[in-house]
Amino acid sequence: MRGIGILSRLTVAMCVASLATAAGQQAIVKRLETASVMGMKGAILVKNGQTTTCELALISNKLAFVAANCLDFEPNSNIVDTTSTYQVMVSDGGTGNVGTFTVASTQSHPKYNPKSFANNVALLRFDGGDGVQWKNYIAANPNDWKSEFYVKRTTSGSSWAMPQVQESTGAAPAECANASPIYAANTKDFMCTDKFTTASQDGKTCASPFGTVYGVADPDLAVAAIYSHSVVIGDSLCSSTKVYSYYTILSNFLEWGGAVAGSTIYLYTPDMNYKNNDNPNYVMNDPSGDATMSGLLIGGDLNNQQGEQVGPSSVEQPSSSTIPTMSSVPITQQPSSSPEPVEEEPKKKSNLTTIIIIVVAVLLLLAIIGYLLWRKFKRCPAPTNMGTQYNNNQYAVGGQNYAPEYQDDYDHNTPHLNNRIISQDEYPHDDAAHRASYDYDSKNPDLMR
Repeated sequence: MRGIGILSRLTVAMCVASLATAAGQQAIVKRLETASVMGMKGAILVKNGQTTTCELALISNKLAFVAANCLDFEPNSNIVDTTSTYQVMVSDGGTGNVGTFTVASTQSHPKYNPKSFANNVALLRFDGGDGVQWKNYIAANPNDWKSEFYVKRTTSGSSWAMPQVQESTGAAPAECANASPIYAANTKDFMCTDKFTTASQDGKTCASPFGTVYGVADPDLAVAAIYSHSVVIGDSLCSSTKVYSYYTILSNFLEWGGAVAGSTIYLYTPDMNYKNNDNPNYVMNDPSGDATMSGLLIGGDLNNQQGEQVGPSSVEQPSSSTIPTMSSVPITQQPSSSPEPVEEEPKKKSNLTTIIIIVVAVLLLLAIIGYLLWRKFKRCPAPTNMGTQYNNNQYAVGGQNYAPEYQDDYDHNTPHLNNRIISQDEYPHDDAAHRASYDYDSKNPDLMR
């Protein structure tokens, strides 16, 4: 893959010389933009035998970039549905038809996001014939461009109409970031314009986004971006007050395309010191929020295309109505209304009551535990008995220390009076029986035999 990047950069000089010859040496003026575009091959995707509005960025007679949202995918998957068939219809740049070729394989970018349209690119392999070898160049460096040509190619059966071209030299409208979060997060990966072509449909004038964008480095030009999506301010393309269209710039995805194709993709820049992105795993930034402008989000093949309301007052579900385009009959749509506000006050009160009950229960439990601990540590000590005093050398009474007095002549079989030691005079007893009940050789005369 690194080798592919090196090859791409090595072909820059060839690109400059080749394009200078193809586009002519004179400066591009207002009346020459169509003639200049007509000098470069263009292509449209044909799906299941029907032409689409999806234009391709041709790489060679065997490879092309297309927007991933122009393809069909397996449900809830980033895998292309192989039951759909695809063809590439190639023009000579003007009204001549080069041929229609069967697509052999499709490969979408692994990080393509069908909801946000991040990394909205895919690579097509097709058999363009081995008789004539040709290649196109991808305009790589936006800093080179003096302006951009927005191009729309259309067909009628097997015939091509003259391409419609509109030049843009100004900055993107400020509203582009409000309408599309993915654009706001990746302004260097998209072009945005409020320009479009028009077509008549059943007496109505319908907006029609361009299919490709060419970078113009006067006097040369090369394809630079492919159509990704639009945000329509209104109910449809046939009844819109404003349309903001977004185009994926291809330069950051050339290395990925070369790695998938296993071949060189040629880029164009007049700056010989320019270094293109050489990361085959390049991905766009994720959008940081929702659109701040309400509109109808559409993209990919606009024939029989379904849209989705986006913005502050939108419901995040696809619209069930078909978006009227140049090849579909307009359908009257009712303006989508905001959902009724949900009454949440009773739920908030219930939650508050539950919290209060829990807090009270916890406080009550802590109070009980504190009371039990207080009883345990503040309870008065039990009265000291004679055995405890006798096991000490002295004890205190009335602030004075006394050594225990051993009464040799009292009967242990007779209870004490009021738990005090009484004298021999207060308690008569038989001395002989008393003395016989003690072991005078013991260190503790209080113990009986």
